[in-house]
Order: sequence, then structure tokens, then C-alpha cells
Amino acid sequence: MGEMSGTDLLLEFVFEGGLNLKGVINRIHAPLIVEEIKFKLPIEGRTAFMQGVMKITLGISKGNVKPTKDVKKADIAYQPLGDSLDIYLNDTQTFSQVNVLGRITSDEMELEALTKIRRGSSVTIQLAK
Repeated sequence: MGEMSGTDLLLEFVFEGGLNLKGVINRIHAPLIVEEIKFKLPIEGRTAFMQGVMKITLGISKGNVKPTKDVKKADIAYQPLGDSLDIYLNDTQTFSQVNVLGRITSDEMELEALTKIRRGSSVTIQLAK
């Protein structure tokens, strides 16, 4: 994975049912959003999987910083409209603008396992150990 910089925040997404994903978000992309997420950790959220996107409600209510509609597979993005942290399973164009914060570092099989998570099940976002 190489050297982590001081602006990287290593996260772990612990899903109900045992799936555990690791990811990294970076302050460079959106300092205020990343700081807010860091401040609120661990975050208990609910999951909703729709059209190749795992959405986790955050409750931070931030606006757009570097909005884009272009996301790549494994990207982690903050979506102001739904106040959610979104994990993408495909390269896609988003419906509303999002702020890409980082990416999932777990392998592809684990990423694909998101499709099996029941809607409304709980997830905890915490600092990776």
C-alpha cells in the first residue's frame, strides 16, 4: 500500500453480519468534511444499497467542496444531498454531485460482498486499528 501521508485517515467499515472493509480518506480532497467525519468517529450508521452504491447516513450536513459526478469503483464519496458516505461498486456518473474523499483498500471480493448487506442493517465506521 506504500507510505501513508499525514493527511490520510484510515477507516474500517464494520457491517452487521461480519463484513469488514478498510478504506482511506484524505483531507486534501475536502478538509472540513474529513475533519468532521474524524471528529464524529466512531459513526453508527444505517446501510442502503442502491444501484451499485452502498450509502451510509452520516448526519454531518456539509455542503459540496470539490463537487463531481464522476466516480470510480471503490471510491468513497460524501453526498451532501443525502448526507451520506457512499461506496461505489462501479465506475459511474452520480445523479447529484458528490465529493470524492478516498477509496476502499480491501480487495474486490470484499467490495462485492456489499451487495449482500441487508438494507437498513447497521454499520460502524471507525478508525482502523
